[in-house]
Formats: sequence, structure tokens, C-alpha cells
Amino acid sequence: MRLKLFLFFIIALMSSMNGALGTMIFPSSERTIRMAMALCDGTMILLGLSSVFTHRNFYGVRLWLLFVIGAVLTIILTSDRFGIVEQLNGVRALLFYFASLVVTYDLFTSDLGDLFVDLMTKFIILFAIVQIPFAGYQFLKYGASDAVGGTFGLVGGSGMLSQILYIICFFLLVRYASLEDGSHFKIGKTLLFIPLLIPTMLNETKISFVLLPVFLLLIVATGKKIYRSVAILLMGVVIAFMLNYFYSETVQDTRNLLDRDYLDRYMLHVNPQSNEDLPRLQRLAIMFQMMGKDVGAITLGMGYGVMGGGSVMNVSRLGRRLYYLVTGSRILLFSVWIQGGLLAVLLVGATMFRFAWRRPHYLYVRRRFHRFLLFSLLLVWFYNEAMTERLFAVLIWFFVIWISRYTDEDGRSNVRDEQDGGADEAFPSVPQQ
Repeated sequence: MRLKLFLFFIIALMSSMNGALGTMIFPSSERTIRMAMALCDGTMILLGLSSVFTHRNFYGVRLWLLFVIGAVLTIILTSDRFGIVEQLNGVRALLFYFASLVVTYDLFTSDLGDLFVDLMTKFIILFAIVQIPFAGYQFLKYGASDAVGGTFGLVGGSGMLSQILYIICFFLLVRYASLEDGSHFKIGKTLLFIPLLIPTMLNETKISFVLLPVFLLLIVATGKKIYRSVAILLMGVVIAFMLNYFYSETVQDTRNLLDRDYLDRYMLHVNPQSNEDLPRLQRLAIMFQMMGKDVGAITLGMGYGVMGGGSVMNVSRLGRRLYYLVTGSRILLFSVWIQGGLLAVLLVGATMFRFAWRRPHYLYVRRRFHRFLLFSLLLVWFYNEAMTERLFAVLIWFFVIWISRYTDEDGRSNVRDEQDGGADEAFPSVPQQ
């Protein structure tokens, strides 16, 4: 188990830095770095497979096996379009998605569970702190832009960085800045963690305009004691001002974000023949037009080779033909559906939101974190495909399992799974004392 713990953190460390390594530190070695990430994917999948029998009653294992069956059917259905290597390359991100949940659960419920929680928390804190100098350097060199992705790199990581930092900050507030009875947050300690959100002010991600008000609402919603949160609200106003300032200076006046024409271009429609990035929802519409009435394509997708290749291996012929559709700002709903169909969407969604179906009795601040986590994951389906990114998935599964089990004031697991329970015991809990 200690070897599994060691390999888990090696994979997490590599996943946290591969973007910066490939775009900033060793840009000429991007191919080598991607091959190293493929090795990390394979290692995580093997670690997950080693836990399958032990935790065969865990819902993550069951849904993973169902996904594998569906993926095999998809590969058979689309075998005339892609080779087996192309399909396996395309499906490995989702295999990692499921495997990392199983491995995280295995470590969490092992005899090293408390050590795992402590190490993971330290890793999360270090990751969040490191983003500040990385984002600061990127901001000074490239300005407030998508290039401010912290250790996720200069391409495509800014939105993901903003999303995960809000979740991390909330998690740390629950663990270290809540009152003993779990009813409210300590103002002084809360203000110590808020600066972790600095990188979200330095990029121009629109998602921060959605996450910030929800984040503030949930940490200051203290009923009759709203006066206790004046300092937090003031800090929120400062963050909102900086978000508005940098976005207005580098992109456009934020008042245009509510303009109907802008929203139409951003979310719904542009000319596919233009050089503009296709809007997120327009990709879905084009995908459904391509599938037409083909029940097989709708149910099982167009194949896991449609979006793979380009770095380590060649792009498939269909992938080249659909290059305009599968590159750029993709959303999770689109990327999962076009590859694995409705079946994959249902299985990925069921895995992601299982923690929301059965909720143990939480202290008040943990209920707020539960709601923020649920809200953030719902956004992923229509904003980007962050859950198929390795580190994002690893951190989210840790938060999901942590919040879904009974924890004491130190955040340590007080539950051990002797026989791993049944479907309703996927996340065993005990009543609050």
C-alpha cells in the first residue's frame, strides 16, 4: 500500500506540473512530457485494477466496469474508422478518470487513510501556494489572459486553474477556518486563505464571475450573524473589482458580457468556416446533426479515436476532417458524448454526482462545501472538460470522498471499511456526536 501511495503522489505531482513543463520550462521536450503522462495514465489504471476485487462493492468500481463494457462496444462499432491503438489512446483519459476515483477510495479506506489525508492536504496547500508566483510571472509576461494558467501552463489551463482554486480555498476554509461547532467560519483565518484566489484575478476567465459570487454567498450566509462576515465581503469586493478591472483592460467592458449578440457568439453560433473558436453549445448542435438518426452513434458515440493524436501519435483521418469541431473550447458534455455516446455520458455523470445522492449528516460549513462542490461540477459539463484532466480529477475525487465520509475536527477519517459495504455503504458514515 505504501508503494501505491508513493506512485499516487508521483502521478499527482507530474500531473500538476506537466503543463508548465511542456509550455514554459522544457517546451522543446513536449513530446517526451506527453509520453511521460501516458506512462502516468497507464500506472494509475493499473493501480485502479489492483483495487477492483478488494472494493468490488464500491460504486466507482461497478460504474468503471460498465464504462469499460460500453467502451468495448464503441470500439467494435467504430472499428472501421479507427485502429485499436487510436481508440486506446483516445479512451485513456476517461479510464484515468474512473481509475483515480478507485485508487483514491482505496487509499482513503486503507490503514494509511489518515496519513493519506494529511499528505494530500499538504500537497493541496503547496499546489495552491505555488500557483501565485507562477501566475504572477505569467501575468507580468503575457498580461491578464488565458496564458495565466499557473502550473497548468500557457495553453488552456486558466479556466481550470480558477475552478480548482475556488474549490481548494473552500476546502481549506472548512478544515482550518471553521468554528468548533461547524456553524460558521472564523473571520481572521478566512482572510488568511482568501489570497490563494489571487491567480483567478490575473487571468481573464469568465468562470470567475460565476464562481466568486456563489463562493462568497456560501461562506457568508450566516443568518442573523451576517455582521461577522463584513470583512469577508469587503475582501470579496476587492477580488470582484480586480476581476472586473483586468478583464475590462485586456478583453472588453464587462457590461458587454450580458449583451445578447455577445452571448450568442460566445455560447451559440459563429460561422464554422471562420477562424473563430466554435461556441461550446454550437459544437453540440453540429455533433447531433452529424449523428442524425443513427441510434448507434447517439448511444455509443463516434469512437474514442476522434479526438486523440497529434502529439505522440498521428491524428486519425476522421479526426483531421473534424479538426474544426474537436479543437478549442470543448465542454465535457460534448467531448464525452461524441466519443462514447449517451452511455458514456450517463456513466461519467453517475460517477461524478453519486456523492450528491446520499448525503451524511454534515456540520453546517461542510454542507456549504458540499453545495459548492456540486455547483462547480455541474458547471464543468457546460464550461470545459476539466474532469478529464488528470490533476483536476485526482483533487476532485479526494474532495468528494472526504466530504462524503464522517470526519472529525482534524479532517481525519474515523471510518474503516471492513467488508466495503454495499451500494448504500459506498461512503459509510456515522452520526455526529
